[in-house]
Amino acid sequence: MAFWNRNKKSQELREIKTSELRVIKTARNKESINEAVKNGYLPLIKKIKPSKKIRSKYSVIQNKKTGEICVSGDFRRARFRTLNLNNDIELDKTDEIVIIDWTYYYPYNFESPFAAYLIPKDIKIGEFVFIEDLIEDYIGARWNQGDTYRLESCEAIWNGRDLKIQYDSKANSSVWVG
Repeated sequence: MAFWNRNKKSQELREIKTSELRVIKTARNKESINEAVKNGYLPLIKKIKPSKKIRSKYSVIQNKKTGEICVSGDFRRARFRTLNLNNDIELDKTDEIVIIDWTYYYPYNFESPFAAYLIPKDIKIGEFVFIEDLIEDYIGARWNQGDTYRLESCEAIWNGRDLKIQYDSKANSSVWVG
């Protein structure tokens, strides 16, 4: 399936700019954080707080004749007859039962309820950096069918105590139509 991304050109320009910034890594468990500390990094530890704005959908439909199920995240492909799962049995809409109607859920799963940005000891106050793996939930993409996805990475500024994420909803997120 192809998606139209209204921000593709601005994303390409941002990639050129961010390639020159220092990269901040993220550790997502106690062992990785402690290893980074041993290697001279300062861990900036944060809680992982799933955003209610980040969500995906699914529906589960079962064929009464075969017992097979169809799981879909696309409103247009939620039926057996459009997927042609079983060519030897003639399937139609009357052979389908909705087991789980359209349901939204948080689609990400993290190993730990906390994570840490690994801050180099020589970082300067006011330094722009590139965070490779965001801990916080910011919207990175929206699909016209209602799904929203996390932004994976973003620029930030070190203020001496915290990283101030430089998120701009127009520049850092895409709209997918498909």
